[in-house]
Amino acid sequence: MNKIKQHIYKAMLWLLPWMCAVPLASCSFDDDIDTGDDNAPAMLQLSITAREEGDLNTREGTEVGQNSEYMHNLLVLFIQGDKVVKKFLPDLSNDEAAKVGNLKTWTSESFTLTPGTYTVYAFANINSYFSTAWSSLTGLGIDESIESLGIDDIVLEGNPASKLDLLTYFIPMSAKEEVTVTRSTRNISIGLDRLVSKIRMSITGKPDTKVTALSFSGYADKIGLFSDKILDGEAYTTTKTINIPGDGTLKADGTGTTGTLVIPDFYVNSSPVGHPFTVKIKTVEATGIIHDATAVTQRNELPRNSIFPLTLQLNDYGLDLEAQCWVSPIGSLPVEVTVGFTQDTYEITVPEGCQFAFTVKGININGGNTSNITNLTGTWNMPDGVSGIAFDGETTGVTTVKGHVTASAGKTFDLSLLVTWKDNGATYNRTYTVKVLTDDITNFPFKSKTRTPEFGLDYLRHEMLNMFIK
Repeated sequence: MNKIKQHIYKAMLWLLPWMCAVPLASCSFDDDIDTGDDNAPAMLQLSITAREEGDLNTREGTEVGQNSEYMHNLLVLFIQGDKVVKKFLPDLSNDEAAKVGNLKTWTSESFTLTPGTYTVYAFANINSYFSTAWSSLTGLGIDESIESLGIDDIVLEGNPASKLDLLTYFIPMSAKEEVTVTRSTRNISIGLDRLVSKIRMSITGKPDTKVTALSFSGYADKIGLFSDKILDGEAYTTTKTINIPGDGTLKADGTGTTGTLVIPDFYVNSSPVGHPFTVKIKTVEATGIIHDATAVTQRNELPRNSIFPLTLQLNDYGLDLEAQCWVSPIGSLPVEVTVGFTQDTYEITVPEGCQFAFTVKGININGGNTSNITNLTGTWNMPDGVSGIAFDGETTGVTTVKGHVTASAGKTFDLSLLVTWKDNGATYNRTYTVKVLTDDITNFPFKSKTRTPEFGLDYLRHEMLNMFIK
């Protein structure tokens, strides 16, 4: 009898797992039964990602953002009709990446949402510093209407790009997407766009040239939260004064013939099409020559979340300056001396008491003539309080200036010449130095060929003076 019981117990133990499996399997199947209810809530997760930046020049792929170019704070609103049905305002204060603006992706916990179509608004790195509407957005509750906020028309005022320090204030980002949720939806992914554009600038030119001032201007002074917002009353006179790295010197490359200076990336407000940008630069060459140049970009748009690589080429523009001077001994006709200028800094020795005329003849580049030079003018200046030299007539916006020097040898006058011109649509302003020295008139030999019988004086011979860089 005991043996029979043992066999029964063994059989029961063998069947027990299979008996238990039946109700378990039944429960599992019940979960997957199609109820036919399309309005049953979907269980899903939300992912918010900061998109990578695109290069405006190459248009090939994207570039990974730099440190502090990602999320620092976040707000997400699910809107249906005009009411808030879901809101995310995560506390990121303890997230080490978010603290320094390096949170690339944020993922929510699982949540339910009724199937349907929603407008999703997502914002990062925006606070009351950028917009007074921010507190109204973060204060919205479930089932509250957004109609009075005019969320699509919110504008960040006051040149928001200028407020970025990537320490406390990070790059504002936004997104607006229509999403459709079904029972099978498990994930919603939203990409944020930065509301600014990054300028990546470098400068090439003569080695050892020093950049002393640099600016980028002409972009919008405000930004709409979304790219389809047409701005009203915006100005395009905003200027970014750029911090010049190191001592601003263009370092020579391996050949020693070209110098380069790389400017750290900087941000400007995104700007709509139709507004080109202006770059101004001031440099000092190793010879002491000061150059001021202004150029306008062909690009007339800066989309949000873009990178604009921009190279400034400092062309070697030389000045073609003609100098003429006359001496007029008593009883003699004026005798002309003509010299030609071929370099940026010029020194000329003239007879004491002479009259002169300086004419801006043209501009050449790298030793050759330029055919596209237009609107060429010059403005002459001399130091205050200088005596012994004077200009006769107009000195501003002219190509020829006339004057005279004192009848005293051994004088030196440093004249400043600002030359302005256009080349292929770009405007250039460069300052040249003309050093004028006076010498004893007797050091300029007379030519004994023709005498003037009435006065018994010789004409001075026509003389060519050798010029040299100071």
